[in-house]
Amino acid sequence: MPIPSYVMLKELRKLHLRRYQDPIDESLRGWNWDRPPVKPRAYLGLTINEVASYCPTRRDVWLRRITKVVPEVNEALKLGSLIHDVIHTTIEYFRKYVSSSVDILNAYNDVVSEVLKNSTIPEQSSGWVINLIKYVVIQLLAEVSWSSVGDGINPWLPWISEVRVDGSLLGLSKNLRIDAITGSNVVVDFKIAKPSENHRIAITAYAMALEANLEVPIDYGLIIYINGLNNTPKVSVESIYISSDLRKDFIDARDELIDMVISEREPPKATSCSPTCPFRNSCR
Repeated sequence: MPIPSYVMLKELRKLHLRRYQDPIDESLRGWNWDRPPVKPRAYLGLTINEVASYCPTRRDVWLRRITKVVPEVNEALKLGSLIHDVIHTTIEYFRKYVSSSVDILNAYNDVVSEVLKNSTIPEQSSGWVINLIKYVVIQLLAEVSWSSVGDGINPWLPWISEVRVDGSLLGLSKNLRIDAITGSNVVVDFKIAKPSENHRIAITAYAMALEANLEVPIDYGLIIYINGLNNTPKVSVESIYISSDLRKDFIDARDELIDMVISEREPPKATSCSPTCPFRNSCR
């Protein structure tokens, strides 16, 4: 995992008291997908990026859905996709290596080499991505080493990465992709960006989609921020309590978007746009 277990546990402890003081309204659980307010007004297969859009007016969704503009695949989107794939691949190769080898001393060089051999990394960002791969492997090695002096249980093994979940019960896409889920039902989302309220809405959507499918409570999330591009990778974590308020925020954002798409109402242009918006040229 990109963060040590003790950091994850420390972050989650902060949320236990808040859950006790502010319990979740059970009517806002994802398994109530067949009744208001969780039940969507229409089933449009919305993506997480649409519901948790960076565009303050949601004009990007209007351009894609109504005018059928094809978004540009810019360098920022390519890099984000690459980093998600690299982290997933590194964890999977390390898992296989440790499961099949009694000697983990060579894991660092072997896993890094294997990931690089099976990844297509653009030259302009190769140094940073390679450093990120090494960082993840070091964290995984530290977890295995720590468990070897304890009860022998590797705390990273319960992590399941690249989890697919059907969000259609909530009016979302049938093919949502969650970066990871821990053994204690904590949703994990990797972000290559500065912290944003949209990220909280996104992880709430994932949690409620899981609740709709599994019918088990998902109360916590972890957003792992990976930044420091063109320098040493900087990894930080934000723990999220999937509270009643966040669930209402997601439902409101989803329903407002559904209303806009159904009415085909054109939203105004935003006063400020993200430089990485894939609709930037089409919007203007």
